[in-house]
Amino acid sequence: MSTTHRLALPLKDDDLARLEVGDLVYLDGEIVVTVGLPTHKRIAEYLDAGKKLPMDLAGGMLCQVGTFVEDIDGEPTSRYINPSTSTRFEPYLPTIIAGLKLKAVGGKGGVGPKTIDAMRQHGCVYLSFVGGASALTSEAVIKVVDVQWHDFITQFRLTKLRVEALGPLNVGVDIRGNSLYDQLTEAAKAKLPDIMAMLNRERGTSQ
Repeated sequence: MSTTHRLALPLKDDDLARLEVGDLVYLDGEIVVTVGLPTHKRIAEYLDAGKKLPMDLAGGMLCQVGTFVEDIDGEPTSRYINPSTSTRFEPYLPTIIAGLKLKAVGGKGGVGPKTIDAMRQHGCVYLSFVGGASALTSEAVIKVVDVQWHDFITQFRLTKLRVEALGPLNVGVDIRGNSLYDQLTEAAKAKLPDIMAMLNRERGTSQ
């Protein structure tokens, strides 16, 4: 049975240890968002070269989430946040998780096996946003804290947001490497023979 958690960022080790796949999470604190593949590539290159990033991401939460920031009355304001498919970033996420000791990655659609292995090694979880619920999750953003790498389009920039009750987010991968997506795949495979048998019976009946 899943549990619902209200947690503060940055996530503490005790909090991470309590999370299990299928749990729901609401977050308060600061997250960093970007949907840019070039951005993730640059982060990984900075880490490989030992260069300092323009924003402190160590021990934090990096989300494959897009946002559009514009000035309203002189104040940078996020107009929305919208998750992207995290598996697209598989070439860079293991390096980023290891180099920054991230506590959480957020997005939608799950992550690949190398990323799951990095999460297991470094005590990181994957928190899945609800697809199609941008209007709901966007309400959680209360402040744009920082924006870096302005040479990218706005959705690709490194953007730090302060959020309140961001969620519900689903624990897709826990720190033990358990994956909700793997469990769902195995459950679907187990049901496939019965489904095929039922379809074959229906075909025989209709002939």
